[in-house]
Parts: sequence; structure tokens; C-alpha cells
Amino acid sequence: MIELIHVSKVFDTKEDQIHAVNDVSLTIQDGEIFGIIGYSGAGKSTLVRMINQLERQSAGDVIIDGRRMQELSQKELNRERQSIGMIFQHFNLLWSRTVRQNIELPLEFAGVGKQERAARAAELIHMVGLDGRENSYPSELSGGQKQRVGIARALANNPRILLSDEATSALDPDTTVQILDLLKHINETLGITIVMITHQMEVVQHICSRMAVMSEGRVVEEGTVQELFEHPRHEITKRFVQNLDDGKDIEELAERLKLKYPDGVLLRATFTRNNTDDAVIAEAIRKVRFPVSIVASSITDSVSGPYGVTYLHLYQGTDPEYNLFVETLVNSSVKVEVL
Repeated sequence: MIELIHVSKVFDTKEDQIHAVNDVSLTIQDGEIFGIIGYSGAGKSTLVRMINQLERQSAGDVIIDGRRMQELSQKELNRERQSIGMIFQHFNLLWSRTVRQNIELPLEFAGVGKQERAARAAELIHMVGLDGRENSYPSELSGGQKQRVGIARALANNPRILLSDEATSALDPDTTVQILDLLKHINETLGITIVMITHQMEVVQHICSRMAVMSEGRVVEEGTVQELFEHPRHEITKRFVQNLDDGKDIEELAERLKLKYPDGVLLRATFTRNNTDDAVIAEAIRKVRFPVSIVASSITDSVSGPYGVTYLHLYQGTDPEYNLFVETLVNSSVKVEVL
């Protein structure tokens, strides 16, 4: 288990102090995939680097399996770091080394013998789907293949924890899904705890069970992915969730719809895994006499199940009918907002 207890990180500059992380407390359970999401400058990368003490906190405790990381000697810390793998946005491969040699690098540092290194590298090459590319150099690989090498290298020492710092940010959407599926498979088969640092809500949605949202060095919201998708409270969280709508800015879309449909009422109905397969809208339409149009809609998949947003235009009707329509949706656990 990873425990961050009131951790802060302050960087001193000539002119000021920068509070990169400000009084953050989180608990990450063994074997889960935990997402930390935030926009650039939120402090998420600094936070994750405190887990393996590449950044030392200015205050607070970092505890892994009951051991306070800041209290370890350098020798103990180096040994502990071998159980914490890390993958990076820009791969950090040695261009003069082959795939196999890059994967073997942490084993060399750990003093593992040549024969054992080769056997472990071969095992990992197969695990990440790079059979036949073991003698290739990074310049001969695609971005997704380079990241597979980075993942294999991070797994070389059989870590208990894997830290992923924006590991998919440099990849195209299809390759991102492939890498996320690989990480999910590694988590399920090896039981490794994975901490995902990202600014992409699609990443959290696809792979994480729980998440924390960071802004200006603080955790502003935390919970299961399903809870935060269904009931985002902080404005930052709402922005992340809303912008999943086919990559469009949801407020922009709302403004365009309001201009296009100036009369009547515009509703945004949010569906979750509990009701995405039900004929909820059809049931509500049957109960009223005024016309109802579906003017925009999208459904996306998350690790907890599907999540959908539908925009409805309700033409002129009486207040009791409007109320009946909305009540029918709400009673089926649909979140309804009037635009």
C-alpha cells in the first residue's frame, strides 16, 4: 500500500517559492490502477516522483508497505527503488542499445548475471509483444514499440509498483488504447499496483478504478472513476468529464445548441452503466404530448462500464408535463441539467 500523508513540495527560486505540491494525502491500495489527473502545472508529476523519492518532499510522509521512504538510508532506498518501476512520456531509451540491451539495463545495475539477464529480457519481450524485435534499435521502432520497451524495462526487476508518468501522451489514439490494454493485462496477471499520471481523461476512463484530480498542487477531488464521472463536484473535474464528449468543449456545444434551438427547453441527460441499455428516453416521451428531439449524443466506455451524454430539445408544453418528463428520467437514475 502507498500512503501519502500531508506531503508538500516547495521549490525555492530567487524571487519566490513555488508550491508544486501542497498538503496532499492519498492512499493507493495494493493491486489497483490509480489515476492522478490534472492540467499542466497541477503538480501531478512532482507528486508521483515523491513516491520513489526522485523528489524529496518538503513536508509530510511517503509510506510504502509501512516503511517511511524519507527515513531510509541511500542503500535501503536504492534497494526499495528496484521494486518501483517507472515509464515515461518520451521513453528514455538508450539509442545505442538494442531492445534487449535496453531491457537488461536495470538488471545490469542490480548486478544480475548475464545468462539470467538474457532469460528475463526474453520473457519480457514476449510479454509486451515485441517478439522478433529484440535486436532492433530504438530508431527502428514506432512510438508504441518504444513504449513497450520502456514498459518491459520498468518490469525487469519484478517491481511491486509501476509509476506511469504521461506514458501515452506522445502516442496516437489507437496506440494509446493498445498500451493501456497492455498495462491492464500486466496489472491483472502480475498484480502490480499502477499509478497513472495523465492529463487525458480517456486514459483514466479506460484503465483506472479510482482517481484523484489535482489543481495548483492540491487534490481537489478523489473517488472511484464511476463516482467522479457521474457526480463531478469541482469545476476542474467537471471540465475533464465534460470534454470527453467526442473531444469537444461541452460548453461550446451547449452554446451552439442554444443558438440553434432558441425556443422550448434544452436538457443534458447523463447516463451511466446502470441505465445506458434502458429505453429511458422513449419511456419519458410516451408520457408527454409535446415533441422531443435528440439533438446530440455520445456514449463512451470506461473500466466501470459505459457512460453517455444525450442532449434533448423539448418543444412547447405545460409545466406539469415538463416536470413529468424530467421526473421519469431522474427516477431512472439519469442526471438531468437544463441548459
